[in-house]
Amino acid sequence: MNKIILVALSLTLILIGCKSTYEPSYVGAIIEVKESELNNYWVRDPTKIKMLSRRPDWLPKGEGKGTYSIVIDSNGNEITKELVSSTPDGWMTQKHLNKIPKIKYKPSQLNAQKTPVKVQMSFEVKRMG
Repeated sequence: MNKIILVALSLTLILIGCKSTYEPSYVGAIIEVKESELNNYWVRDPTKIKMLSRRPDWLPKGEGKGTYSIVIDSNGNEITKELVSSTPDGWMTQKHLNKIPKIKYKPSQLNAQKTPVKVQMSFEVKRMG
């Protein structure tokens, strides 16, 4: 009987350890900022934009524009990414957006408190010709 309890307890601890997920960290309330104000709070880490050799799988075909919102926690992690709009309608979907790699941010010099933010980001994809 004791062996069964010990095995069950061991399996439970192993499963709990395997299922650990990132817990967002918030120092203070999340504030909403404009895209133009984001660099006052958080900057991309690394700041250099990586040029892609081919079109990524997560990017829909054709041209389009979109807006999405993200929440950045106090550790600079992108916590949520939610599609707001897409033109043409349905060009970008939440499923596509979820496949975009998350960006890591570092606090700006003005954000020593590491204030978490919510910001709407806009993007446009044009056909290369």
